Amino acid sequence: MSRLKTLLKRIQLGRSEWLATLLQLPRTEASPSTRGLVMIQIDGLSHAQIQHALERGRMPFLQKLLRRKGYRLHRQYAGMPSSTAAFQGELFYGVKGVVPAFSFRDSDSGEMVRMFEPGAASDVERQLEERGGEPLLQGGSAYVDNYTGGAAEAHYCASALGWGPGLRRANTLVVILLFLSNIYSFIRIAVLFVVELVLAIVDFCRGLLQGRNLVSELKFVPTRVGISIVLRELVTIGVKVDIARGLPIIHLNFLGYDEQAHRRGPKSLFAHWTLKGIDDAVGRLWRAAHRSHYRDYDVWIYSDHGQEDVISYLRLTGRTIEEAVSSVFSDYCNRPVPLSLFAGHGVQTHRVRRLGGKRIQWLFPVKDQPSGDVTDANVAVRGLGPVGFVYCDALGEAKERDAAALELATKTQVPLVMVPNGPGRAIAWAGAAVYQLPEQSADVFGAEHPFLHEVTDDLITLCHHPSAGQFILCGWRMGVDPCSFSNENGAHGGAAPEETSAFVLVPSTVDLYAGGSGPLRATDLRNAALIHLGRSAGQKEE
Repeated sequence: MSRLKTLLKRIQLGRSEWLATLLQLPRTEASPSTRGLVMIQIDGLSHAQIQHALERGRMPFLQKLLRRKGYRLHRQYAGMPSSTAAFQGELFYGVKGVVPAFSFRDSDSGEMVRMFEPGAASDVERQLEERGGEPLLQGGSAYVDNYTGGAAEAHYCASALGWGPGLRRANTLVVILLFLSNIYSFIRIAVLFVVELVLAIVDFCRGLLQGRNLVSELKFVPTRVGISIVLRELVTIGVKVDIARGLPIIHLNFLGYDEQAHRRGPKSLFAHWTLKGIDDAVGRLWRAAHRSHYRDYDVWIYSDHGQEDVISYLRLTGRTIEEAVSSVFSDYCNRPVPLSLFAGHGVQTHRVRRLGGKRIQWLFPVKDQPSGDVTDANVAVRGLGPVGFVYCDALGEAKERDAAALELATKTQVPLVMVPNGPGRAIAWAGAAVYQLPEQSADVFGAEHPFLHEVTDDLITLCHHPSAGQFILCGWRMGVDPCSFSNENGAHGGAAPEETSAFVLVPSTVDLYAGGSGPLRATDLRNAALIHLGRSAGQKEE
């Protein structure tokens, strides 16, 4: 039996190696004892939800790592905004809070941007390269990330769509061999497509009273399969090839849970169901890494943020945040106020664009959104998630601004309205109540918040970000249920406990706290990775 297992391992390893040869991909020059690192990001999975999944047996391989392989589970502070774009900026370059939210008005160009757009992601990465330290993924590869992180080869990233040049230049025979050698993964895709189709019909049946459209539901089934299943399997194949080549560092991001959690809620059975496939993929990659003849790989698993169960602002109030802000400012200015267009569909379906190419967009449709750019608008609103911005350049003195903030807080049902108030300070309105930050942060976010000090500091910094609005709208404060300004059931980007609580799962020999005290965050993970690879750590933004 042991001989058979050994033979199967050699066959499996050889498959990835000859694929690398067929694709004419370079191999490492390092010795087998040289350290390497595979970093696996499970997008959107909070510390509480991974614990729940482990207890329910939904992630058996990760449970095996904890029980038999000497791994430890750590709680990690996601940072503010609690989003992939901000977290990966800190992880890859050491720059905290590079963006104020997932969608915002760029202070340089004046355009409204969304971080799933290639141009926006590339522009932000250029800022990171100028401001940050050594790129973490230098000489390695990146899969399904917001940024390339300095990787020599980037695939399916927001700033580098589609597969990398290795497969794009492959001939038809190589592609056929790639398909045949991974037939198990493609059969899995076909089966799970049928399962997702059934789930869409179930969703429709449950949503009849809410007026859901079956045609629309079925139309986006391929898109959800593309994000949750196709990307996962293609990435797993690609990473195994990179391991066989001995690349020094490989980073990948599994989007499936986050996508389903946005749509169905982070605690939903549908979202947790995707974790089984992710767990299986992690197991395949872990085994490939530990069979490598070219490098001594470690495999680290982590998340970038969690998600909160939310109710959409539209469902809560019967109007969009755009309409609410328009009403307030029309009354306040005593005249109609032209507003920029607001796109409130969330990020659902849009990340399938990372597969790249016009044919892919035909196979996997996305929901159209207006551009949101009206150059002559007096007021602009952006709110893609639980953090929104109101841009109103016409307001002058602080007294006038504060009066407008009070109007927003009392008439829109937005849980919290904030404005900057001098260096290191902000003012927050919760209805008619006014709070000074940081002094009264416990009154706003609760003394029991696991990251009260960190959230307060980061949120104040966000208020002063050059691309944030004159008014910052927050969908959560202590004592109220979280809401999102997008049409979704799960959300992140704000300061609530669940969305700011991520996790890290690494071997117990890894020192994640070498940088000092305080909660673990992306900077600590970055420094630990650099140390593991024998590179200099501690490079941070001033």
